[in-house]
Amino acid sequence: MIILYLIGIYLLFGVAFAVIFLISLIKKVDERAEGAPWTFKLIIFPGCVVLWPVLLRKHLRFKWMCS
Repeated sequence: MIILYLIGIYLLFGVAFAVIFLISLIKKVDERAEGAPWTFKLIIFPGCVVLWPVLLRKHLRFKWMCS
């Protein structure tokens, strides 16, 4: 039962991060995705949910390198 709760929490963080990432942070990581249509963002949404720690690390590394 604990494993299901942990998976749920992981996915909850993933959904929250994916929404924020696709609205504002994606243009900082990949400038070509800035003008992407909503259909593209809908397609990559599940991947952002599952891979949110990787994308967060990439965003933080990119932010650190640019400052």
